[in-house]
Amino acid sequence: MALSTQLRDVVDGFSELTAQHIRLARVELADDAKYVGVRVGVIAALAPLILVGYGFLCVALALALRRVMAADLAFLLVGLVNLIGGVIGIVLAAKQLGARNVMHESVAALEASSTLLTRGEERP
Repeated sequence: MALSTQLRDVVDGFSELTAQHIRLARVELADDAKYVGVRVGVIAALAPLILVGYGFLCVALALALRRVMAADLAFLLVGLVNLIGGVIGIVLAAKQLGARNVMHESVAALEASSTLLTRGEERP
């Protein structure tokens, strides 16, 4: 087999490999976007119900605490507890979102191809 034919086969194989990596990345990206989109949609649909109910519970708690302390202190205490709880919740949610391994299969396939191509260069 002539060197030009072998070179053409290598270039064609590399082109096909690159095209397959791009197709895999598109599929994974679409899957990840769908996953995140559905979760955000559910949160957006349920958030108003939760917020209204939570607001009423906070007012009721502050009014109940008013029986044992001044009203302004009762509302301040309920507000501080909510603020601290909200910050902790946001930090935990951000960590979970950051833990999602986006395009994991594409990166793994690209690394495997890179390793395979590098090994090919080391052969005598």
